[in-house]
Amino acid sequence: MKYLFIISFFFIFISINAQEIKMEAKVYFKSADELFSKMGNLFSELDIVTAGEAEREYFIVIITNKDQIEKIKEKGFKVEITYYDIKEKFKKMTGIDPNNLELLRDFGFFFTYWEMIDTIQRLANNFPNLVRIYDIGRSHQNRPLWCVKISDYPDSNENEPIVFFNAATHAREPMGVSILIYFMTYLLTNYDPTNSENLITWLINNREIYFVPVMNPDGYVYNSDSGGATANWRKNRRIIQSPYVGVDLNRNYGYKWAYDNIGSSPNPSNEAYRGPERFSEPETRVVRDFMLSKKIRAQIDYHTYGRYNMYPWGYDTFTPPDVRTLKEVVDSFRFYNNYSASRTGQIAKVLYTANGSSVDWEYADTLWEGIRKFITYAFTIEASINDFWYGWNDSAFIRQECERNLGVNIYLTKVGGAFLELKNIRIDDFYGNQDNILNPGESAYIYLTIKNRAIHPIDSVYNLTINATAPNPYFVIIDSIFNFPNILRNDTQIGFFKVYVNEEAPAESIPIVLNCNYLDDTYLTNQLLRFKVPIEPLQLVREKDNNYFQIPKTKSAIYLSTGQKCNGKLKQGIYFLLEKDKKYKKVLIKK
Repeated sequence: MKYLFIISFFFIFISINAQEIKMEAKVYFKSADELFSKMGNLFSELDIVTAGEAEREYFIVIITNKDQIEKIKEKGFKVEITYYDIKEKFKKMTGIDPNNLELLRDFGFFFTYWEMIDTIQRLANNFPNLVRIYDIGRSHQNRPLWCVKISDYPDSNENEPIVFFNAATHAREPMGVSILIYFMTYLLTNYDPTNSENLITWLINNREIYFVPVMNPDGYVYNSDSGGATANWRKNRRIIQSPYVGVDLNRNYGYKWAYDNIGSSPNPSNEAYRGPERFSEPETRVVRDFMLSKKIRAQIDYHTYGRYNMYPWGYDTFTPPDVRTLKEVVDSFRFYNNYSASRTGQIAKVLYTANGSSVDWEYADTLWEGIRKFITYAFTIEASINDFWYGWNDSAFIRQECERNLGVNIYLTKVGGAFLELKNIRIDDFYGNQDNILNPGESAYIYLTIKNRAIHPIDSVYNLTINATAPNPYFVIIDSIFNFPNILRNDTQIGFFKVYVNEEAPAESIPIVLNCNYLDDTYLTNQLLRFKVPIEPLQLVREKDNNYFQIPKTKSAIYLSTGQKCNGKLKQGIYFLLEKDKKYKKVLIKK
Protein backbone atom coordinates (compact mmCIF):
# COMPACT_ATOMS: atom_id res chain seq x y z
CA MET A 1 0.00 0.00 0.00
CA LYS A 2 2.91 2.35 0.85
CA TYR A 3 4.45 1.82 -2.60
CA LEU A 4 1.08 2.29 -4.28
CA PHE A 5 0.77 5.66 -2.54
CA ILE A 6 4.25 6.71 -3.66
CA ILE A 7 3.56 5.71 -7.25
CA SER A 8 0.23 7.53 -7.22
CA PHE A 9 1.86 10.67 -5.81
CA PHE A 10 4.58 10.45 -8.46
CA PHE A 11 2.06 10.43 -11.30
CA ILE A 12 0.08 13.26 -9.71
CA PHE A 13 3.32 15.29 -9.45
CA ILE A 14 4.16 14.59 -13.09
CA SER A 15 0.64 15.56 -14.15
CA ILE A 16 0.74 18.87 -12.24
CA ASN A 17 4.13 19.76 -13.70
CA ALA A 18 2.94 18.90 -17.19
CA GLN A 19 0.10 21.34 -16.78
CA GLU A 20 2.48 24.00 -15.52
CA ILE A 21 4.66 23.99 -18.64
CA LYS A 22 4.44 27.49 -20.06
CA MET A 23 4.09 28.06 -23.78
CA GLU A 24 4.23 31.10 -26.02
CA ALA A 25 1.38 31.61 -28.47
CA LYS A 26 -0.16 34.19 -30.78
CA VAL A 27 -3.88 34.92 -30.60
CA TYR A 28 -5.31 36.49 -33.77
CA PHE A 29 -8.23 38.92 -34.02
CA LYS A 30 -9.73 41.42 -36.47
CA SER A 31 -10.27 44.40 -34.16
CA ALA A 32 -9.93 45.50 -30.55
CA ASP A 33 -13.71 45.34 -30.18
CA GLU A 34 -13.68 41.70 -31.23
CA LEU A 35 -10.82 40.90 -28.87
CA PHE A 36 -12.42 42.44 -25.77
CA SER A 37 -16.03 41.48 -26.47
CA LYS A 38 -15.32 37.84 -27.28
CA MET A 39 -12.56 37.36 -24.72
CA GLY A 40 -14.47 38.98 -21.83
CA ASN A 41 -12.97 38.52 -18.37
CA LEU A 42 -10.66 35.84 -19.73
CA PHE A 43 -8.58 38.72 -21.09
CA SER A 44 -7.40 39.66 -17.60
CA GLU A 45 -6.09 36.11 -17.10
CA LEU A 46 -3.80 36.39 -20.12
CA ASP A 47 -0.09 37.06 -19.65
CA ILE A 48 0.30 39.40 -22.63
CA VAL A 49 3.90 40.14 -23.53
CA THR A 50 3.39 42.21 -26.68
CA ALA A 51 1.12 42.73 -29.68
CA GLY A 52 1.53 43.08 -33.41
CA GLU A 53 0.01 43.26 -36.86
CA ALA A 54 -0.28 40.53 -39.45
CA GLU A 55 -1.80 40.67 -42.92
CA ARG A 56 -5.40 41.93 -42.49
CA GLU A 57 -5.45 41.03 -38.81
CA TYR A 58 -3.80 41.67 -35.45
CA PHE A 59 -2.39 39.42 -32.76
CA ILE A 60 -1.31 39.39 -29.14
CA VAL A 61 1.58 37.29 -27.92
CA ILE A 62 0.88 35.50 -24.65
CA ILE A 63 2.65 33.20 -22.24
CA THR A 64 0.13 30.50 -21.57
CA ASN A 65 -0.54 26.82 -20.98
CA LYS A 66 -2.50 24.08 -22.68
CA ASP A 67 -5.67 24.56 -20.65
CA GLN A 68 -5.81 28.29 -21.29
CA ILE A 69 -5.25 27.80 -25.01
CA GLU A 70 -8.31 25.54 -25.11
CA LYS A 71 -10.39 28.23 -23.37
CA ILE A 72 -9.24 30.79 -25.92
CA LYS A 73 -10.10 28.51 -28.82
CA GLU A 74 -13.56 27.95 -27.32
CA LYS A 75 -14.07 31.73 -27.57
CA GLY A 76 -13.58 31.45 -31.34
CA PHE A 77 -10.01 32.74 -31.69
CA LYS A 78 -7.30 31.36 -33.94
CA VAL A 79 -4.24 30.41 -31.88
CA GLU A 80 -0.70 29.73 -33.12
CA ILE A 81 1.74 28.15 -30.68
CA THR A 82 5.18 29.67 -31.28
CA TYR A 83 7.03 27.83 -28.48
CA TYR A 84 5.73 24.73 -26.74
CA ASP A 85 7.99 25.47 -23.79
CA ILE A 86 9.19 29.03 -23.16
CA LYS A 87 12.43 27.59 -21.81
CA GLU A 88 13.19 26.69 -25.42
CA LYS A 89 12.79 30.34 -26.36
CA PHE A 90 14.88 31.45 -23.40
CA LYS A 91 17.73 29.22 -24.57
CA LYS A 92 17.37 30.50 -28.14
CA MET A 93 17.42 34.16 -27.03
CA THR A 94 20.23 33.87 -24.49
CA GLY A 95 22.30 30.85 -25.47
CA ILE A 96 22.03 29.74 -21.83
CA ASP A 97 20.87 26.36 -20.56
CA PRO A 98 17.72 27.25 -18.59
CA ASN A 99 18.47 24.48 -16.10
CA ASN A 100 21.88 25.90 -15.17
CA LEU A 101 21.00 28.23 -12.26
CA GLU A 102 24.58 29.38 -11.82
CA LEU A 103 24.72 30.78 -15.37
CA LEU A 104 21.34 32.45 -14.92
CA ARG A 105 22.71 34.61 -12.10
CA ASP A 106 24.78 36.57 -14.61
CA PHE A 107 21.97 38.09 -16.78
CA GLY A 108 24.45 38.17 -19.67
CA PHE A 109 25.01 41.73 -20.91
CA PHE A 110 22.00 42.99 -18.95
CA PHE A 111 22.43 44.41 -15.45
CA THR A 112 21.50 42.34 -12.45
CA TYR A 113 20.18 44.20 -9.42
CA TRP A 114 23.60 43.94 -7.80
CA GLU A 115 25.43 45.14 -10.91
CA MET A 116 23.02 48.05 -11.16
CA ILE A 117 23.90 49.07 -7.60
CA ASP A 118 27.64 48.80 -8.30
CA THR A 119 27.26 50.88 -11.48
CA ILE A 120 25.30 53.75 -10.00
CA GLN A 121 27.70 53.80 -7.03
CA ARG A 122 30.63 54.15 -9.44
CA LEU A 123 28.85 57.02 -11.16
CA ALA A 124 28.35 58.71 -7.81
CA ASN A 125 32.02 58.21 -6.93
CA ASN A 126 33.25 59.50 -10.30
CA PHE A 127 30.92 62.53 -10.40
CA PRO A 128 30.45 63.55 -6.75
CA ASN A 129 29.40 67.10 -7.65
CA LEU A 130 26.53 65.93 -9.85
CA VAL A 131 25.17 62.66 -8.42
CA ARG A 132 23.43 61.54 -5.26
CA ILE A 133 21.99 58.09 -4.55
CA TYR A 134 18.98 57.64 -2.28
CA ASP A 135 17.19 54.69 -0.76
CA ILE A 136 13.64 55.99 -1.25
CA GLY A 137 11.96 53.01 0.42
CA ARG A 138 11.95 49.25 0.76
CA SER A 139 10.36 46.36 -1.10
CA HIS A 140 8.39 43.54 0.53
CA GLN A 141 11.64 41.63 1.07
CA ASN A 142 13.34 44.76 2.43
CA ARG A 143 15.42 45.57 -0.63
CA PRO A 144 16.03 49.26 -1.36
CA LEU A 145 14.43 51.00 -4.31
CA TRP A 146 17.55 52.94 -5.26
CA CYS A 147 17.07 56.39 -6.74
CA VAL A 148 19.70 58.46 -8.57
CA LYS A 149 19.52 62.25 -8.70
CA ILE A 150 21.57 64.18 -11.28
CA SER A 151 21.80 67.97 -10.98
CA ASP A 152 24.43 70.69 -10.60
CA TYR A 153 23.67 70.96 -6.88
CA PRO A 154 22.40 67.46 -6.07
CA ASP A 155 22.12 68.12 -2.32
CA SER A 156 19.89 71.16 -2.80
CA ASN A 157 16.27 71.71 -3.71
CA GLU A 158 16.52 74.60 -6.18
CA ASN A 159 12.88 74.49 -7.33
CA GLU A 160 14.13 73.47 -10.75
CA PRO A 161 11.77 71.51 -13.01
CA ILE A 162 11.92 67.78 -12.25
CA VAL A 163 11.86 64.88 -14.70
CA PHE A 164 11.72 61.23 -13.70
CA PHE A 165 12.71 57.99 -15.44
CA ASN A 166 12.06 54.48 -14.15
CA ALA A 167 12.26 50.87 -15.32
CA ALA A 168 11.81 47.23 -14.32
CA THR A 169 8.36 47.58 -12.79
CA HIS A 170 7.92 44.13 -14.29
CA ALA A 171 10.77 41.93 -13.15
CA ARG A 172 11.39 40.28 -16.51
CA GLU A 173 12.16 43.52 -18.37
CA PRO A 174 15.88 44.34 -17.98
CA MET A 175 16.28 46.43 -21.16
CA GLY A 176 14.86 49.52 -19.44
CA VAL A 177 17.56 49.28 -16.77
CA SER A 178 20.24 49.41 -19.46
CA ILE A 179 18.54 52.36 -21.19
CA LEU A 180 18.48 54.37 -17.95
CA ILE A 181 22.08 53.60 -17.00
CA TYR A 182 23.19 54.51 -20.53
CA PHE A 183 21.38 57.85 -20.29
CA MET A 184 22.81 58.61 -16.84
CA THR A 185 26.31 57.87 -18.08
CA TYR A 186 25.81 60.01 -21.17
CA LEU A 187 24.62 62.98 -19.13
CA LEU A 188 27.54 62.82 -16.72
CA THR A 189 30.30 62.23 -19.27
CA ASN A 190 29.05 65.05 -21.51
CA TYR A 191 28.72 67.66 -18.77
CA ASP A 192 31.16 70.54 -19.33
CA PRO A 193 31.10 73.18 -16.57
CA THR A 194 33.17 75.52 -18.76
CA ASN A 195 30.54 75.58 -21.51
CA SER A 196 27.11 76.65 -20.31
CA GLU A 197 25.81 76.58 -23.89
CA ASN A 198 26.37 72.86 -24.16
CA LEU A 199 22.84 71.39 -24.08
CA ILE A 200 23.68 68.61 -21.62
CA THR A 201 25.40 71.09 -19.31
CA TRP A 202 22.38 73.41 -19.50
CA LEU A 203 19.98 70.56 -18.71
CA ILE A 204 21.93 69.40 -15.67
CA ASN A 205 22.24 73.01 -14.47
CA ASN A 206 18.52 73.71 -14.90
CA ARG A 207 16.78 70.41 -14.13
CA GLU A 208 16.60 67.87 -11.35
CA ILE A 209 16.72 64.48 -13.08
CA TYR A 210 15.69 61.41 -11.08
CA PHE A 211 16.05 57.72 -11.95
CA VAL A 212 14.76 54.55 -10.31
CA PRO A 213 16.34 51.84 -12.50
CA VAL A 214 14.65 48.89 -10.75
CA MET A 215 11.13 49.46 -9.43
CA ASN A 216 10.60 45.79 -8.53
CA PRO A 217 13.80 44.61 -6.82
CA ASP A 218 12.38 41.40 -5.32
CA GLY A 219 11.05 40.09 -8.61
CA TYR A 220 14.17 41.25 -10.44
CA VAL A 221 16.46 39.42 -7.99
CA TYR A 222 14.25 36.33 -8.15
CA ASN A 223 14.80 36.22 -11.91
CA SER A 224 18.58 36.34 -11.56
CA ASP A 225 19.23 34.51 -8.30
CA SER A 226 16.49 31.87 -8.28
CA GLY A 227 15.99 30.99 -11.94
CA GLY A 228 12.82 32.99 -12.43
CA ALA A 229 14.12 34.37 -15.72
CA THR A 230 13.41 31.08 -17.50
CA ALA A 231 9.74 31.41 -16.50
CA ASN A 232 9.62 35.17 -17.24
CA TRP A 233 8.69 36.15 -13.68
CA ARG A 234 6.73 39.43 -13.85
CA LYS A 235 5.20 40.34 -10.47
CA ASN A 236 6.66 41.23 -7.10
CA ARG A 237 7.20 38.47 -4.50
CA ARG A 238 4.60 39.14 -1.81
CA ILE A 239 2.26 36.23 -1.09
CA ILE A 240 -1.33 37.46 -0.92
CA GLN A 241 -3.12 34.12 -1.10
CA SER A 242 -1.05 30.96 -0.77
CA PRO A 243 0.21 29.29 -2.89
CA TYR A 244 0.05 32.22 -5.32
CA VAL A 245 2.91 34.71 -5.23
CA GLY A 246 3.03 38.30 -6.32
CA VAL A 247 1.07 41.33 -7.48
CA ASP A 248 1.41 43.08 -10.82
CA LEU A 249 2.76 46.42 -9.61
CA ASN A 250 1.54 48.14 -12.77
CA ARG A 251 -2.06 47.30 -11.86
CA ASN A 252 -1.77 48.38 -8.22
CA TYR A 253 -1.78 52.20 -8.47
CA GLY A 254 -4.74 54.19 -7.21
CA TYR A 255 -6.35 55.78 -10.25
CA LYS A 256 -9.07 53.58 -11.79
CA TRP A 257 -7.80 50.63 -9.79
CA ALA A 258 -10.12 47.64 -10.41
CA TYR A 259 -11.97 49.66 -13.07
CA ASP A 260 -12.96 46.35 -14.64
CA ASN A 261 -11.83 42.72 -14.78
CA ILE A 262 -10.41 43.07 -18.28
CA GLY A 263 -7.60 45.55 -17.72
CA SER A 264 -6.59 43.86 -14.46
CA SER A 265 -7.45 40.67 -12.63
CA PRO A 266 -8.93 40.01 -9.17
CA ASN A 267 -7.44 36.49 -9.26
CA PRO A 268 -4.11 36.08 -7.38
CA SER A 269 -3.05 33.31 -9.76
CA ASN A 270 -3.05 35.65 -12.78
CA GLU A 271 -0.11 37.68 -14.05
CA ALA A 272 -2.21 40.88 -14.11
CA TYR A 273 -3.38 40.44 -10.51
CA ARG A 274 -4.02 43.93 -9.16
CA GLY A 275 -3.68 43.16 -5.44
CA PRO A 276 -6.32 43.26 -2.68
CA GLU A 277 -6.57 47.05 -2.70
CA ARG A 278 -5.05 50.11 -4.34
CA PHE A 279 -1.46 50.74 -3.25
CA SER A 280 -1.48 47.48 -1.31
CA GLU A 281 2.15 46.84 -2.24
CA PRO A 282 5.14 48.46 -0.51
CA GLU A 283 6.82 49.16 -3.86
CA THR A 284 3.91 51.19 -5.26
CA ARG A 285 3.53 53.05 -1.95
CA VAL A 286 7.22 54.00 -2.09
CA VAL A 287 6.84 55.42 -5.59
CA ARG A 288 3.58 57.16 -4.65
CA ASP A 289 5.15 58.91 -1.68
CA PHE A 290 8.26 59.83 -3.66
CA MET A 291 6.20 61.47 -6.42
CA LEU A 292 3.75 63.19 -4.06
CA SER A 293 6.68 64.97 -2.42
CA LYS A 294 7.78 66.61 -5.69
CA LYS A 295 6.41 68.56 -8.65
CA ILE A 296 7.52 66.13 -11.33
CA ARG A 297 6.74 67.61 -14.73
CA ALA A 298 7.38 64.63 -16.99
CA GLN A 299 8.15 60.95 -16.66
CA ILE A 300 8.90 57.84 -18.74
CA ASP A 301 8.13 54.35 -17.47
CA TYR A 302 10.26 51.91 -19.49
CA HIS A 303 8.93 48.43 -20.24
CA THR A 304 9.61 45.71 -22.84
CA TYR A 305 8.93 44.63 -25.45
CA GLY A 306 7.42 45.61 -28.84
CA ARG A 307 8.72 49.15 -29.47
CA TYR A 308 5.74 51.28 -28.48
CA ASN A 309 5.57 55.00 -27.61
CA MET A 310 2.45 55.59 -25.51
CA TYR A 311 0.51 58.08 -23.39
CA PRO A 312 -2.47 57.65 -20.98
CA TRP A 313 -5.17 56.56 -20.57
CA GLY A 314 -4.64 52.83 -20.25
CA TYR A 315 -7.80 52.02 -18.29
CA ASP A 316 -10.12 52.85 -21.22
CA THR A 317 -10.12 54.44 -24.65
CA PHE A 318 -11.55 57.76 -23.44
CA THR A 319 -9.67 60.80 -24.76
CA PRO A 320 -7.35 62.16 -22.04
CA PRO A 321 -7.05 65.87 -21.18
CA ASP A 322 -4.58 67.90 -23.26
CA VAL A 323 -4.36 65.10 -25.80
CA ARG A 324 -2.78 67.44 -28.34
CA THR A 325 0.31 67.85 -26.16
CA LEU A 326 0.44 64.13 -25.38
CA LYS A 327 0.35 63.30 -29.09
CA GLU A 328 3.04 65.85 -29.85
CA VAL A 329 5.32 64.29 -27.24
CA VAL A 330 4.98 60.68 -28.43
CA ASP A 331 5.33 61.80 -32.06
CA SER A 332 8.59 63.46 -30.99
CA PHE A 333 9.62 60.20 -29.32
CA ARG A 334 9.02 58.45 -32.63
CA PHE A 335 11.19 61.01 -34.42
CA TYR A 336 14.11 59.95 -32.21
CA ASN A 337 13.60 56.19 -31.72
CA ASN A 338 11.97 55.49 -35.08
CA TYR A 339 9.33 53.21 -33.59
CA SER A 340 6.32 52.48 -35.78
CA ALA A 341 3.53 55.05 -36.21
CA SER A 342 0.98 52.29 -35.63
CA ARG A 343 2.58 51.63 -32.24
CA THR A 344 2.58 55.26 -31.19
CA GLY A 345 -0.45 56.62 -29.38
CA GLN A 346 -2.78 56.02 -26.45
CA ILE A 347 -2.08 52.89 -24.39
CA ALA A 348 -5.61 51.53 -24.50
CA LYS A 349 -5.81 52.03 -28.26
CA VAL A 350 -2.44 50.89 -29.60
CA LEU A 351 -1.70 48.11 -27.07
CA TYR A 352 -4.43 46.97 -24.66
CA THR A 353 -6.40 48.22 -21.68
CA ALA A 354 -4.66 48.23 -18.31
CA ASN A 355 -6.20 49.75 -15.19
CA GLY A 356 -4.36 50.73 -12.03
CA SER A 357 -1.22 51.58 -14.02
CA SER A 358 1.45 53.98 -12.86
CA VAL A 359 1.17 56.43 -15.77
CA ASP A 360 -2.61 56.77 -15.40
CA TRP A 361 -2.22 57.64 -11.71
CA GLU A 362 0.64 60.04 -12.42
CA TYR A 363 -1.32 61.90 -15.10
CA ALA A 364 -4.56 62.07 -13.12
CA ASP A 365 -5.43 64.97 -10.81
CA THR A 366 -6.94 62.53 -8.35
CA LEU A 367 -7.31 63.48 -4.70
CA TRP A 368 -4.74 62.35 -2.18
CA GLU A 369 -5.59 63.00 1.47
CA GLY A 370 -8.10 65.61 0.36
CA ILE A 371 -5.65 67.50 -1.89
CA ARG A 372 -5.38 67.23 -5.64
CA LYS A 373 -2.06 65.65 -6.53
CA PHE A 374 0.35 67.32 -8.91
CA ILE A 375 -0.19 66.20 -12.51
CA THR A 376 2.79 64.57 -14.17
CA TYR A 377 2.87 64.19 -17.94
CA ALA A 378 3.64 60.48 -17.88
CA PHE A 379 4.53 58.18 -20.77
CA THR A 380 5.26 54.50 -21.35
CA ILE A 381 7.84 53.15 -23.76
CA GLU A 382 7.90 49.46 -24.58
CA ALA A 383 11.46 49.03 -25.84
CA SER A 384 13.20 46.17 -27.63
CA ILE A 385 11.97 43.34 -29.86
CA ASN A 386 11.51 39.56 -29.95
CA ASP A 387 11.69 38.78 -26.24
CA PHE A 388 12.26 40.16 -22.75
CA TRP A 389 15.77 38.72 -22.70
CA TYR A 390 16.72 39.51 -26.29
CA GLY A 391 20.19 41.05 -26.01
CA TRP A 392 21.33 38.81 -23.15
CA ASN A 393 24.24 37.64 -25.34
CA ASP A 394 24.29 40.62 -27.74
CA SER A 395 25.79 43.79 -26.28
CA ALA A 396 25.62 45.55 -29.65
CA PHE A 397 21.83 45.19 -29.72
CA ILE A 398 21.48 46.51 -26.16
CA ARG A 399 23.61 49.52 -27.04
CA GLN A 400 21.58 50.10 -30.21
CA GLU A 401 18.33 50.16 -28.22
CA CYS A 402 19.89 52.50 -25.65
CA GLU A 403 21.01 54.84 -28.42
CA ARG A 404 17.58 54.69 -30.06
CA ASN A 405 16.07 56.15 -26.92
CA LEU A 406 18.85 58.54 -25.96
CA GLY A 407 17.29 61.32 -28.04
CA VAL A 408 13.92 60.55 -26.45
CA ASN A 409 15.33 60.97 -22.96
CA ILE A 410 17.19 64.19 -23.79
CA TYR A 411 14.07 65.58 -25.47
CA LEU A 412 11.81 64.85 -22.47
CA THR A 413 14.36 66.37 -20.10
CA LYS A 414 14.41 69.47 -22.27
CA VAL A 415 10.63 69.93 -22.51
CA GLY A 416 10.15 68.86 -18.89
CA GLY A 417 10.53 72.56 -18.01
CA ALA A 418 10.61 75.90 -19.77
CA PHE A 419 12.93 75.83 -22.76
CA LEU A 420 13.15 78.60 -25.36
CA GLU A 421 13.65 78.02 -29.07
CA LEU A 422 14.02 80.70 -31.73
CA LYS A 423 11.51 79.79 -34.43
CA ASN A 424 11.64 82.74 -36.83
CA ILE A 425 13.53 86.00 -37.51
CA ARG A 426 12.09 88.81 -39.59
CA ILE A 427 13.75 92.10 -40.56
CA ASP A 428 11.57 95.17 -40.96
CA ASP A 429 13.59 98.02 -42.50
CA PHE A 430 10.65 100.42 -42.57
CA TYR A 431 13.09 103.32 -42.24
CA GLY A 432 15.24 102.07 -45.10
CA ASN A 433 14.44 100.74 -48.55
CA GLN A 434 11.79 98.34 -47.20
CA ASP A 435 13.21 95.23 -48.82
CA ASN A 436 13.32 93.33 -45.47
CA ILE A 437 17.08 92.98 -45.80
CA LEU A 438 19.70 94.78 -43.76
CA ASN A 439 21.66 97.18 -45.96
CA PRO A 440 24.45 99.61 -45.02
CA GLY A 441 23.15 102.90 -43.69
CA GLU A 442 19.77 101.45 -42.61
CA SER A 443 17.92 101.31 -39.34
CA ALA A 444 15.60 98.35 -38.89
CA TYR A 445 13.58 96.33 -36.42
CA ILE A 446 14.43 92.66 -35.92
CA TYR A 447 11.33 90.68 -34.99
CA LEU A 448 11.84 87.44 -33.07
CA THR A 449 9.37 84.56 -32.80
CA ILE A 450 10.29 82.53 -29.72
CA LYS A 451 8.63 79.29 -28.61
CA ASN A 452 8.50 77.86 -25.10
CA ARG A 453 8.84 74.09 -25.63
CA ALA A 454 7.63 73.15 -22.13
CA ILE A 455 4.79 70.63 -22.01
CA HIS A 456 3.55 71.26 -18.46
CA PRO A 457 1.23 74.25 -17.85
CA ILE A 458 3.21 75.25 -14.75
CA ASP A 459 6.27 75.94 -16.91
CA SER A 460 5.13 79.14 -18.60
CA VAL A 461 7.84 81.76 -19.09
CA TYR A 462 7.33 84.96 -17.07
CA ASN A 463 9.29 88.22 -16.69
CA LEU A 464 11.37 87.47 -19.77
CA THR A 465 14.14 90.04 -20.22
CA ILE A 466 16.53 89.77 -23.15
CA ASN A 467 19.94 91.40 -23.51
CA ALA A 468 20.98 91.37 -27.18
CA THR A 469 24.66 91.73 -28.08
CA ALA A 470 26.57 91.70 -31.38
CA PRO A 471 30.37 92.10 -31.28
CA ASN A 472 30.67 93.91 -34.61
CA PRO A 473 31.81 97.56 -35.11
CA TYR A 474 29.46 98.07 -38.08
CA PHE A 475 26.37 96.84 -36.27
CA VAL A 476 24.71 98.80 -33.47
CA ILE A 477 21.86 97.45 -31.30
CA ILE A 478 19.95 100.57 -30.28
CA ASP A 479 17.78 99.08 -27.52
CA SER A 480 19.86 96.10 -26.44
CA ILE A 481 17.90 95.26 -23.27
CA PHE A 482 14.22 94.74 -23.82
CA ASN A 483 11.26 92.96 -22.25
CA PHE A 484 9.53 90.13 -24.05
CA PRO A 485 5.91 89.01 -23.64
CA ASN A 486 5.20 86.08 -21.30
CA ILE A 487 5.18 82.77 -23.17
CA LEU A 488 2.80 80.04 -22.09
CA ARG A 489 3.97 76.44 -22.30
CA ASN A 490 4.08 75.04 -25.85
CA ASP A 491 3.27 78.51 -27.23
CA THR A 492 5.03 81.30 -29.14
CA GLN A 493 5.34 85.07 -28.78
CA ILE A 494 6.80 87.83 -30.93
CA GLY A 495 9.07 90.63 -29.73
CA PHE A 496 11.50 93.01 -31.40
CA PHE A 497 14.52 95.26 -30.99
CA LYS A 498 16.02 98.04 -33.14
CA VAL A 499 19.39 98.05 -34.91
CA TYR A 500 21.46 100.31 -37.15
CA VAL A 501 23.95 99.24 -39.83
CA ASN A 502 26.91 101.52 -40.53
CA GLU A 503 27.18 102.86 -44.11
CA GLU A 504 30.63 101.31 -44.47
CA ALA A 505 29.49 97.82 -43.46
CA PRO A 506 30.75 95.05 -45.77
CA ALA A 507 28.74 92.04 -46.85
CA GLU A 508 28.78 89.57 -43.96
CA SER A 509 26.62 87.68 -41.49
CA ILE A 510 26.40 89.28 -38.05
CA PRO A 511 26.17 86.87 -35.08
CA ILE A 512 23.74 88.04 -32.40
CA VAL A 513 23.51 86.61 -28.89
CA LEU A 514 20.27 86.83 -26.88
CA ASN A 515 20.89 86.48 -23.16
CA CYS A 516 17.46 85.47 -21.82
CA ASN A 517 16.48 85.64 -18.16
CA TYR A 518 13.05 84.44 -17.08
CA LEU A 519 11.01 82.81 -14.34
CA ASP A 520 9.87 79.20 -14.73
CA ASP A 521 7.39 78.68 -11.89
CA THR A 522 9.57 80.19 -9.12
CA TYR A 523 12.91 79.23 -10.64
CA LEU A 524 15.04 81.97 -12.24
CA THR A 525 16.47 80.62 -15.48
CA ASN A 526 19.15 81.88 -17.83
CA GLN A 527 19.40 80.71 -21.42
CA LEU A 528 21.37 81.89 -24.44
CA LEU A 529 19.95 81.96 -27.96
CA ARG A 530 22.08 82.65 -31.01
CA PHE A 531 21.35 83.57 -34.61
CA LYS A 532 22.87 85.47 -37.53
CA VAL A 533 21.57 88.25 -39.77
CA PRO A 534 23.12 89.01 -43.18
CA ILE A 535 24.21 92.48 -44.29
CA GLU A 536 23.80 92.86 -48.03
CA PRO A 537 25.29 95.98 -49.68
CA LEU A 538 23.38 97.18 -52.77
CA GLN A 539 24.86 98.45 -56.06
CA LEU A 540 24.07 102.12 -56.74
CA VAL A 541 22.95 103.08 -60.26
CA ARG A 542 24.13 106.41 -61.81
CA GLU A 543 22.20 109.44 -60.64
CA LYS A 544 20.68 111.88 -63.15
CA ASP A 545 19.02 115.23 -62.87
CA ASN A 546 15.53 115.91 -61.50
CA ASN A 547 15.61 112.78 -59.31
CA TYR A 548 15.23 110.56 -62.36
CA PHE A 549 17.65 107.88 -63.42
CA GLN A 550 18.56 106.16 -66.64
CA ILE A 551 19.26 102.53 -67.29
CA PRO A 552 23.03 101.88 -67.40
CA LYS A 553 24.47 101.78 -70.88
CA THR A 554 24.64 98.03 -71.11
CA LYS A 555 22.58 95.34 -72.72
CA SER A 556 21.18 94.53 -69.25
CA ALA A 557 17.44 94.58 -68.61
CA ILE A 558 15.85 96.21 -65.56
CA TYR A 559 12.84 94.67 -63.83
CA LEU A 560 10.50 96.02 -61.18
CA SER A 561 10.02 94.13 -57.94
CA THR A 562 6.64 93.01 -59.35
CA GLY A 563 8.45 91.14 -62.11
CA GLN A 564 7.47 93.57 -64.88
CA LYS A 565 10.15 94.81 -67.24
CA CYS A 566 10.96 98.51 -66.86
CA ASN A 567 11.40 100.42 -70.16
CA GLY A 568 11.05 103.98 -68.92
CA LYS A 569 12.86 106.28 -66.56
CA LEU A 570 13.86 104.98 -63.17
CA LYS A 571 12.72 106.68 -59.98
CA GLN A 572 14.06 106.15 -56.50
CA GLY A 573 13.45 102.55 -55.40
CA ILE A 574 14.57 98.93 -55.76
CA TYR A 575 15.06 97.22 -59.10
CA PHE A 576 16.47 93.97 -60.39
CA LEU A 577 19.23 94.02 -62.96
CA LEU A 578 19.42 91.06 -65.35
CA GLU A 579 23.08 90.77 -66.29
CA LYS A 580 24.74 89.05 -69.23
CA ASP A 581 25.17 85.81 -67.29
CA LYS A 582 21.37 85.79 -66.83
CA LYS A 583 21.70 86.26 -63.10
CA TYR A 584 19.71 88.90 -61.29
CA LYS A 585 21.39 91.54 -59.14
CA LYS A 586 19.35 93.70 -56.82
CA VAL A 587 20.13 97.41 -57.16
CA LEU A 588 19.09 100.37 -55.07
CA ILE A 589 18.48 103.81 -56.60
CA LYS A 590 18.36 106.68 -54.16
CA LYS A 591 18.82 110.46 -54.20
